[in-house]
Formats: sequence, C-alpha cells, structure tokens
Amino acid sequence: MPRATLTLEMYYDMTEEVLNGIVLYTADLKEYDKRLVVLTKERGKITVFANGARRPNSPLRAASRSFTMGRFTVFPGRESYTLKKAEITEYFEAIEQDVEKLCYASYFCELMSYYTREGDACVNHLNLLYLAMQALIRENLSYGLIRNIYELKLMDLEGEALHAFDCVKCGSKDKLTFFSEEAGGFLCETCGDKLQANVKMSNTLVYAVRYILAKPLPELFSFTLSPEAERELSRITERFVHKYVDKEFKSLEILGGLL
Repeated sequence: MPRATLTLEMYYDMTEEVLNGIVLYTADLKEYDKRLVVLTKERGKITVFANGARRPNSPLRAASRSFTMGRFTVFPGRESYTLKKAEITEYFEAIEQDVEKLCYASYFCELMSYYTREGDACVNHLNLLYLAMQALIRENLSYGLIRNIYELKLMDLEGEALHAFDCVKCGSKDKLTFFSEEAGGFLCETCGDKLQANVKMSNTLVYAVRYILAKPLPELFSFTLSPEAERELSRITERFVHKYVDKEFKSLEILGGLL
C-alpha cells in the first residue's frame, strides 16, 4: 500500500489557529519578511513571522503594519508563529496620519508589550488598547488624559493598582489628602503628615482616580477634567508609573521632543 504524502499545505490546515488581536509593533527581516508582535485575546502577546510581507503584491502586506487589528490565521511553531492570512477589521489610519497620535499609540503598545506575555489571558488588555486607540481618534479628551487613564487602568489589570479607596497605611477612608508613590497610593491627613508626604490632592483628583479604577472598560474614556485637575492627575500618574515600571520608552522620548 503506497505511503500517504503529507504536504505543507495539509499540515497548515491541521494545525493553524485563528487569533484575534492587534499588532503592537513590527520589524523588517531579511529582504522581504517582517516580524510582528501581536497582542491576542486567546494567546496573549505572541511573535509572528510574516514571510514575504514586504513584497508589493503580498497578501500579508496590509496585515503587517503596526496597530492593525483583526483575525490572524497563524501556523504555530515551537517559539513563534507564521502568518498565513488575516482578516483586517481596523487599520487606525487616522493615528498613522498624525505624528502626535502616532507617538501616543506607540507608547500604549510599548507599555502593553512591557506587561503582557504569551499564555496570559488578555481579553481586557486587548479591549483597553482598542478603546484607547479609539479615544485618540475621537479627540473628545486630551491626549494626556487618555494616556493617564490608560496607564492607571492597565496597571490595575496587572494587579499593580494605585491604592485609592482608603489610606494605604491605616485604612481610614476619611480625609484622603496626600499621595505617596513610595507608599503606593493615597494617605489620610494624619499619615501624610507623619510620612512627610509632599503631594496634596484635591477631591476632584480622588474622585477621578477612583472612577478610572472602578468603572468597566467601555465607560473609561467618558469624562473630562479641568486643565488644573488634568495636571494634578498627570503629576501623580507619572510618579506612580515611574516608581513601578522599570523601563524607558522610545515613543515617550520622541513625544517629549514634540511637546
């Protein structure tokens, strides 16, 4: 009896997976290939190789761009995946056409890549990234406020939430008037004085942070703050992120040169 021949295409058909995700960033490889880092709902952050994607007539060309969102059919390997085809649902072209939006979106992807890894459950992470991208496009909120909401909520999803609902030292829910990144959150007036905390907070800031941490994802990017309150939120968020995120991001360096 003749031996059956297993072709490469048949092998693909038996093992391929369809994953939903967003391309966080890409890198060119060899003459025509690309390496993609994709945040997926099903497999977390994965590395995907798109062979021949830089050829002008490649069917993978459109799917091999940063911020591309869709359904990716991939062939799994030992440590990475090979892209077979993709059905794109969103390109976020408005972000690519604006340098400032591009920097913020790139930072969102870099920070997401910092926190996620293969095998993690990433449904909420993927939704958060998508909603932040949409908020950049809508322009209803300042980019700085979108960034702070995104940072605080992502750290919350990762179990590193800013302690905001009672005093991080004594547990009191009254007179939360100080913030300390060293302590990890809000302090009551008494503990703030004892620790010589030097960042005082307004009631507006307390409510804003609690809103970000408590609300479901679809309601996150739906409030505004006065310029003064935005600066206050930015100040404590920057301190908190700097304390707990041990990485410098290239997109922020570029963004700093634009502002």
